[in-house]
Amino acid sequence: MAMFFEIKVRVDGQEKWVDGKKVFDYLIKEYSKVNYEGKVVEPYPDRVNKFYDNLPDKLIKMWEKAYPNVDIKAECERARAWLLSNTNKAKKDFKNFTNRWLGKACQNGGQIPVLMSDKKLEKQIAKQKKYEEEAMIESAPHEEWIDFVKNIKTNMGKK
Repeated sequence: MAMFFEIKVRVDGQEKWVDGKKVFDYLIKEYSKVNYEGKVVEPYPDRVNKFYDNLPDKLIKMWEKAYPNVDIKAECERARAWLLSNTNKAKKDFKNFTNRWLGKACQNGGQIPVLMSDKKLEKQIAKQKKYEEEAMIESAPHEEWIDFVKNIKTNMGKK
């Protein structure tokens, strides 16, 4: 059933009833800021593929600095595959989506081991050994711990 409605308008001081659909069509064409003529939205898979096929080198280098343990190109292909296979969860901003994807990959360890310089590694090992030595010195002797535990067990049995 076709819907028909009329709108009361005033033209040159006289009130008239006009077809509502015609009024809205006129208003949209007259006052719309976007010209839709000749513009066609590309299909979703084409937009996804176009984005990942044309990633700027500057963006890739930025991601490589931000996520040093992640294979950027491999993760981008994974992100592309996810987008193409989950069209019910379509995204608009592929750059932002990919950045979040790479961030999660980085948090999960990535694929590329981050190499520490020998000096950094030696400092870290020395720091750990020093911490262990200090902990051993400050801790109570083994016999004292055994007495402490026996004392607690005895006191717990008295209640």
